[in-house]
Amino acid sequence: MERAMEQLNRLTRSLRRARTVELPDDNETAVYTLMPMVMADQHRSVSELLSNSKFDVNYAFGRVKRSLLHIAANCGSVECLVLLLKKGANPNYQDISGCTPLHLAARNGQKKCMSKLLEYSADVNICNNEGLTAIHWLAVNGRTELLHDLVQHVSDVDVEDAMGQTALHVACQNGHKTTVQCLLDSGADINRPNVSGATPLYFACSHGQRDTAQILLLRGAKYLPDKNGVTPLDLCVQGGYGETCEVLIQYHPRLFQTIIQMTQNEDLRENMLRQVLEHLSQQSESQYLKILTSLAEVATTNGHKLLSLSSNYDAQMKSLLRIVRIFCHVFRIGPSSPSNGIDMGYNGNKTPRSQVFKPLELLWHSLDEWLVLIATELMKNKKDSTDITSILLKQKGQDQDGTSIPPFEPPGPGSYENLSTGTRESKPDALGGKQEASADCQDVISMTANRLSAVIQAFYMCCSCQMPPGMTSPRFIEFVCKHDEVLKCFVNRNPKIIFDHFHFLLECPELMSRFMHIIKAQEEYVQLVTELRMTRAIQPQINAFLQGFHMFIPPSLIQLFDEFELELLLSGMPEIDVSDWIKNTEYTSGYERQDPVIQWFWEVVEDITPEERVLLLQFVTGSSRVPHGGFANIMGGSGLQNFTIAAVPYTPNLLPTSSTCINMLKLPEYPSKEILKDRLLVALHCGSYGYTMA
Repeated sequence: MERAMEQLNRLTRSLRRARTVELPDDNETAVYTLMPMVMADQHRSVSELLSNSKFDVNYAFGRVKRSLLHIAANCGSVECLVLLLKKGANPNYQDISGCTPLHLAARNGQKKCMSKLLEYSADVNICNNEGLTAIHWLAVNGRTELLHDLVQHVSDVDVEDAMGQTALHVACQNGHKTTVQCLLDSGADINRPNVSGATPLYFACSHGQRDTAQILLLRGAKYLPDKNGVTPLDLCVQGGYGETCEVLIQYHPRLFQTIIQMTQNEDLRENMLRQVLEHLSQQSESQYLKILTSLAEVATTNGHKLLSLSSNYDAQMKSLLRIVRIFCHVFRIGPSSPSNGIDMGYNGNKTPRSQVFKPLELLWHSLDEWLVLIATELMKNKKDSTDITSILLKQKGQDQDGTSIPPFEPPGPGSYENLSTGTRESKPDALGGKQEASADCQDVISMTANRLSAVIQAFYMCCSCQMPPGMTSPRFIEFVCKHDEVLKCFVNRNPKIIFDHFHFLLECPELMSRFMHIIKAQEEYVQLVTELRMTRAIQPQINAFLQGFHMFIPPSLIQLFDEFELELLLSGMPEIDVSDWIKNTEYTSGYERQDPVIQWFWEVVEDITPEERVLLLQFVTGSSRVPHGGFANIMGGSGLQNFTIAAVPYTPNLLPTSSTCINMLKLPEYPSKEILKDRLLVALHCGSYGYTMA
């Protein structure tokens, strides 16, 4: 390389003096002489040098083994490119990655270079090592004008790369509308799948390219899933691409219900679903009402499943609350209109928007019947709830046997009077006696409390979304007062239910006052509130932190330590051992351990308070804690670095300074211990929070 630079400097001086020179005979030296001239398109200088030389214009150099023709095409040096082609440069020579000069010109949009290469028979169908051709590069970057010129020379516009992707795939993925139209006009297969079965429409939806998706659908693109069954709509919802979802629904209206049903899929991120439904609901009032009505119907179905004792509680509870959260969110952000605002649908106003809650009335009616049923049984026999338990177990057994019994339809109001006697007569036949029923199950409240509480939470959310912030729905207050005894029974058995489902008690002090006497001790309430504030209320943030933390330290390693050991590893030891500090300290710039200033320094360290020792440690090292293992393991900017004290000439009022990156204390040669202590404490209290490494 040095030889090449020397030759280049000599050549430059010669050209400035208008003297002709010859290229070195060595191709390696000659190519580095010519390369900067080619990059600057100094074709006359290059021509003069090549005319008196035996240089091989196809000589490949460098790590990627490119020729000067590659360099000219890449930089757009069209004059030098033509010169090299005339000298016999191979337009189809491939570098180590399989790229030809035409690939590089296409990638960088060098139109003139592309035209000249095509004139000299550059092959447009050559693929690089990844299977990419020149039209792939043009499609990736949306160079439609160049693509028009190039497709005339292409034998197969659907040539595939190593992943089976055509130029149309990549143009759709990157949202280049005119490029997509050009490729389709040139005969590109609109439904061609890649190796995983993904079509161009699939690629457009995967990146939320609304316009290219619309072009494809307008031209008859089929709605096809990939080999794993993932559809274009799945990709749109996963990415929160509401506009692209809107286009898909325009051409395939059946997909509207598919989106609504996706609200039950816990694998889809809720915020992405919200984003999509937000956009769709803003298109028109009718669309907004249709979305809400459909969500209400799905919520009702899920709520009834939750009330069935044969269903999976966790799955159905999460599904119901997820749907209701989405429903309430969409309801609040309805499209702008003169009548838009808080809709008091539960307070007597009958408006189109309030009617979207109508499907949910079936669920609220079932909830009310359940609570009335439990309240009736509690009043008849507060100590023995096996009567109603027998009915529930019998019903559950019939459900499991395949008998068709509506799981969420308790007896009507007219049958409550005969409930106790009727169930007592049927228990022995149905369950083999009262003792067997008691042994095989929990009491009715334990079996139903969580399910009913989740539906109550959903009811509260739907009531609240229609109210101004800070106000509690009159309908919900009436509901709580009506079922006061049952709700108190739920809370009495499990106070944590307040934080799981009865959030309304925390948000409405008037309602909370009705339940305060149930909580056994004030300490228990404080414990529950603390748990809520410190964990549950910030659970999403905790989960996000743990996800990032576990990217660096796997959970399997963290589980080896308890919380105290982990704190020690991460934060170090809270107490400072002065003897260990002295043992692992180095001295430089003239100081020795026996010097008076050093002796005074350590005496001062032992005399000052523990808090001031922490300040000293932070002042010098940037950290307020000693690492696990003691001072021998203190880290500097480039690894292990012992605490070091360096001598500095003394001048009056001079304070100690530090270099935290190397854990060095620059200690002046003070004339007395008193001055040393005074100056050190001033530095610690006034300058210990500057530049740090912690």
